[in-house]
Amino acid sequence: MNTGAFDNLVELSSIAQTENMWFHVDGAFGSLVILDPERRHLVQGVEQADSLAFDFHKWLHCPYASGCALIRDGIDLFSTFSVHQAYLTKEERGCAGDKPWFCDLGIELSRSFHALKVWFTLKEHGTIKLGQKIAENCQQAQYLASLLEKHQHFIHIIRPVTLNIVNFRLEPEELDKSNSKFIDTFNNELLADIQLSGIAVATSTRIHGRLYIRVCIISHRSILEDFNIFVDNLLSLYRIRLQNLNQPTNSVH
Repeated sequence: MNTGAFDNLVELSSIAQTENMWFHVDGAFGSLVILDPERRHLVQGVEQADSLAFDFHKWLHCPYASGCALIRDGIDLFSTFSVHQAYLTKEERGCAGDKPWFCDLGIELSRSFHALKVWFTLKEHGTIKLGQKIAENCQQAQYLASLLEKHQHFIHIIRPVTLNIVNFRLEPEELDKSNSKFIDTFNNELLADIQLSGIAVATSTRIHGRLYIRVCIISHRSILEDFNIFVDNLLSLYRIRLQNLNQPTNSVH
């Protein structure tokens, strides 16, 4: 989630089988890269998982909230969550005769109809088109990194950019680079400037103890021109903040 990096699922699966451990994969949004033929090798081994969780609202463009948990053996769910109260008596026929009862497969007795928006998304677009949009987001991340790289004398990018996430921080030559906390504050204030400008909503993260601006690209509406606009405004706001930082402070005696 932080950088778009992947664990070696094949190796982890082998360890889990050897040690008789449950192998769960937190797929979040990254597991959906399986829909992109060029990058699906990154999730090789996910088919060995005992359970997999991911969110439709992250990289399949469904309205929030819509998540999914897949369990290899449904008996594990039933044995964990099924409760037989007197008012939940199962019958062979009638309204109580439906099998399975979904309340026996999770913690919710009353279930919202989250599946409808997922069904509509898949019905309208299909997995091929959704995979293409995922691939585009990954290409856009590479493009953004290439734009930032033109200013590598004061912009530091976390490499490699594996998926759709670009983490970077600005380290102006005018500032003392040994003062990491001050540069963290500078980047955090710059991030707030970006958000309040209305240009984009980037977030922050910490990598190796330092604050980075984090751009996670998951919109199906994103185009390359958006990232030109983002970088132009980033540099403009950076220059303004740097200029204000260098202005002498008037003191009253």
